Amino acid sequence: MKQTDQKVVASPDERKRDYILVPLIGVYLLSMLITLSHLGQPYPFMGKIYTGEASESLIFVDSVVKLYLIVGILKRQRLTLWLLIAYNFVESASGISNLLLLPVQQIVTASGALAPDYHYRINAFSVFVLFLLLNVFLFFNRDRFDNKSIYLW
Repeated sequence: MKQTDQKVVASPDERKRDYILVPLIGVYLLSMLITLSHLGQPYPFMGKIYTGEASESLIFVDSVVKLYLIVGILKRQRLTLWLLIAYNFVESASGISNLLLLPVQQIVTASGALAPDYHYRINAFSVFVLFLLLNVFLFFNRDRFDNKSIYLW
């Protein structure tokens, strides 16, 4: 950055650095909104379907974690980078364990969706691949997270 007559002028590279994380914010914001829309419905997590108060608690905690991650991305916090990678691995493991441990028809019935088994399997595998690709994207863009503070303020 250069300072000219009390104005701070950002170089084109620094402006580009800010915009590369915008799609990442969009992905996690959309994911948070989708998760919140399922409040009160059964919630599959790590090979078990939770209902009632346990389901609502898991959805609330998941949404708060996603909100923290969104704010951390906005602040370009280095700690958030590693939390994002860990969160993506947990979500991937949950999706695969749900696919392997739970009968697909039970998940489809609990969610209230009318979808064939193979659609659910394709969707679950696509989400697994998406989380792995997000981790690859995060790893290669780890230099964008340059705030070393552990606090969000």
